[in-house]
Amino acid sequence: MISQDVVLVRYGEIALKDRWTRQSWERILAANIAFDLKRAGLEHRISRSEGRIFIHTTDPRATQIAARVFGVVSASPAQTVAPELDQISGAAAEIASFIRPSSFAIRPRRSGGKISSEEIGRAVGDAVRLSTGSTVNLDHPDLEIFIEARGDAAYIFTDITRGPGGLPLGSQQKMLTLISGGIDSPVAAWMMMKRGCPAVLLHFDSRPFADSVRQCLRSAEVLSQWSSGRKIDFIQVPISRGIEKIAAHHPRATCVLCRRLMYRIASEVVKIQGAMGIVTGYSLGQVASQTPENIMAEQAGMDAPIYHPLIAMDKAEIIEIARRIGTYEVTEETKSCTAVPRKPITRAKLDQVLAWEDELGLREMALSLAQEMSITRI
Repeated sequence: MISQDVVLVRYGEIALKDRWTRQSWERILAANIAFDLKRAGLEHRISRSEGRIFIHTTDPRATQIAARVFGVVSASPAQTVAPELDQISGAAAEIASFIRPSSFAIRPRRSGGKISSEEIGRAVGDAVRLSTGSTVNLDHPDLEIFIEARGDAAYIFTDITRGPGGLPLGSQQKMLTLISGGIDSPVAAWMMMKRGCPAVLLHFDSRPFADSVRQCLRSAEVLSQWSSGRKIDFIQVPISRGIEKIAAHHPRATCVLCRRLMYRIASEVVKIQGAMGIVTGYSLGQVASQTPENIMAEQAGMDAPIYHPLIAMDKAEIIEIARRIGTYEVTEETKSCTAVPRKPITRAKLDQVLAWEDELGLREMALSLAQEMSITRI
């Protein structure tokens, strides 16, 4: 059993950046981890070394907390020993004696110091074999003992908890995600958070055609648990009278024209919020409105870039992420919008859609509706 005194936190892409960017993003990542640990009431100290962040604590909760922070690839509770073969071998043998595996593997890694990985592997393997009688199995061992030797210390661990990876939240600018109450859009927001972008959420209140405000608020609350203390602005804009006008004049184009109205409003909110773009939960071809032709007709000429992080994912992949991050349960009961026509246009023609948009005055309507937004900080 590991006598934990530290948690090793590993990151990925950060290490590939230039020195200034790497150090800046390391500081952001360490601060995000520290916030979540403090929020959980953990006594700890954080230090940084090349390629690693160290959480000095004996609290077993620290590993799981760190593994929920964007930018963290993995985390391991570890025991610190002097970087000497006898110290490393003795500690590893003690761990193996407690567990008593029938087979084991030693996974050494050297990052500085005088002892080579090969030397560590041989010495520790001999010590474990003598203390337990276990056999070496490098392919499918009952127990893996990992050893990371550095110049001033060696760290011994047996468990690796995977993190979300990506970039530290706050290393990129914030994005405005259109959140509908369904399964997809909260996952899209989470995916952009994983790329370092703090989230702003925009929900279009389309009652009586659809009522998913409650689900959207609950999704926002779940996403806030991943935000390392950054507040999420949950914005609502009423859009039902726009839907009524569109459906009355061009019913088959309701979805395409409604989406253009939403993007027009969102472009105004982007300016107000200082966000860098609009994010959707679109997955190509998933529903009739998400065809290449419709997406092109919906987005042409907008004032803000529009991102679709789920565009190449299928529904099963999206659901898997939703379950893992905690948003699936709060969105699975969302009902479809009743304004969706029985036979919607699936291959909208851009020139026709633009003409309808002008005919209905959707640009002017978007400016007016944007002024009616309300904000809840979560």
